[in-house]
Amino acid sequence: MDEGTLEWTKSRLRRSIRERLRAASDAELAAVSAGLRVGLQTAAEAWRAPGTVALFGGLRGEPDLVLGLLPWLRTRGWRTVLFAVEGDHLRPADVQTPEDCRRGVHGVWEPAPGCRAVAPEALDVILVPGLAFGVADGSRLGRGGGFYDRFLATPGLRARRIGVAGEWQVLDRVPCEAHDVRVHELVTEAQHRILEPA
Repeated sequence: MDEGTLEWTKSRLRRSIRERLRAASDAELAAVSAGLRVGLQTAAEAWRAPGTVALFGGLRGEPDLVLGLLPWLRTRGWRTVLFAVEGDHLRPADVQTPEDCRRGVHGVWEPAPGCRAVAPEALDVILVPGLAFGVADGSRLGRGGGFYDRFLATPGLRARRIGVAGEWQVLDRVPCEAHDVRVHELVTEAQHRILEPA
């Protein structure tokens, strides 16, 4: 498949997933979000030893990890981080409570000004958003901005990557390029999968 065909396929799949998100009711999305929080909390291996975890959220269709998961992680000894969007890059910063979070320019949750920066190599787990994930190889289709692809390719980054999405966003494979970083695990409201990224 050539690059132009691959990009067309990615665009088509993004459009399909976005249409499905627009059609979903708020009640349906809230139920998936609640199921995802439970799924994440019961992914016992991920939280075995406290460390530093990066969260995400804020867009419609994404789970509520700031109010729903951040306090739970903190009570278990985890350091919690959100990404600030700086130009076309992500910068991790420490957030200790939901009050340390604000809505950024893209509507996503970001650390409030004054939150302490965290080195990428200090991250142990990154919860990764996506429009779709492939269970055969850990492939991920993002929203098209490349923010996570750029960050996940940071030299020295050793964090375990856990994709978080609704079960209806899970496919066998998604269109993927050589530079696209795959996830090690995938958590949905239905199950926790350990994957073998190619």
